Amino acid sequence: MPVYNYIAKDLSGVEHKGTIETADEHSVSRILSKKSLIVISIKEKKGNAANILNKFLNKISFTQIVIITRQLATMIEAGLVLSEALDILESQQSNKKLKDILGEVSRDVKSGLDLASALRKHPDAFPALYCNLIKAGESSGKLDDVLLQMATSLEKDREFRSRIRGAMIYPIVISIMMVLVGGVMIFFVIPKLTSLYTQSNIELPLPTKILIGTSNFFLGYWWMILIFIVVGGIAFRRWTSTPSGKYIFDRLLLRIPVVSKIIEGTSLTNFTRTFGLLIASGIPILDSLVIVKDVMGNAVYKKAIETSAQGVERGLLFSTQLEQIGIFPRIVPQMFRVGEETGKVDDIAFKLSDYFESESDHLVKNLTVIIEPVILVILGIGVGFLVLSIILPIYKLTNSFS
Repeated sequence: MPVYNYIAKDLSGVEHKGTIETADEHSVSRILSKKSLIVISIKEKKGNAANILNKFLNKISFTQIVIITRQLATMIEAGLVLSEALDILESQQSNKKLKDILGEVSRDVKSGLDLASALRKHPDAFPALYCNLIKAGESSGKLDDVLLQMATSLEKDREFRSRIRGAMIYPIVISIMMVLVGGVMIFFVIPKLTSLYTQSNIELPLPTKILIGTSNFFLGYWWMILIFIVVGGIAFRRWTSTPSGKYIFDRLLLRIPVVSKIIEGTSLTNFTRTFGLLIASGIPILDSLVIVKDVMGNAVYKKAIETSAQGVERGLLFSTQLEQIGIFPRIVPQMFRVGEETGKVDDIAFKLSDYFESESDHLVKNLTVIIEPVILVILGIGVGFLVLSIILPIYKLTNSFS
């Protein structure tokens, strides 16, 4: 567990300093308050290599959250008391951090705190959306139904992410190998051939001159290239971390032909599934839009949903707002209009999420089928260029000897 340095004062004003090893800052505050100490500051102690490694190994993954949600939903549906279900979940965990968090959540629930408030104390494990859904389930008295819906939705989300990642592994691995092979050629192989060709005093063909010039450039200015990459990366990250920079960059991504379709599909799948889950949990449309806006990764869609929420707040129809914004496919406002007329907005949202998930899945599969021959063609051109650049001077050299 992480270690925290604290500064606190007692009721007489005497200052106390020390360290506490616990799950998070909320736990530190609770421990100090039990000692009748007033917190001044709490800072996590910088860990050594062992602590950093331990923190990395105990990182809570999305898959673990999906699993405990399904287990909790099953136990609550079976009639177990919430605190008992949390204790069972805690005993089953191998991840130390998650085990400690579930233990604290169980103790908070036993002390009278509602589950949503107990989970909010651990934002690293349970995001705001997760807690809002739990709160909606507790308020409506349908926590078991909400948990089952959450578990199903999270499992679909996990499978969708897994398919996207799996489809992109091949082109990423091939691209990395191409860069590594190119680096070995430029920094190790070409310099040795250059010295051989220089001593022979033969006229080098154009491909060989280009290859040697590229190698000399990287060998002579590698430090400048490295500085440019680091500085450029930092500047780019800072720019995209600003609202305007993030919006401009995300808008540019949506103008790239194939990339735009993948981003559109994943964004709309995420939006419709989360929105449907919120509506099905009993959260009003306006509140659902405010919540779902914060989980959107693309700033353009985030802005569009925010604009829609403002229109709904003024009394306009949600479907009309989506149609006027213009970045959503026509099927989205049309389907939601049907949902508004029939009172089944949540069902429509789930149907749309299944549709966009299927479309994205097919798109990514087709993309990998297209990328494979493209990569092979690029590899063939690269290998052919290298062979010509290396063999042509050798051929000239052997002719000069003869």
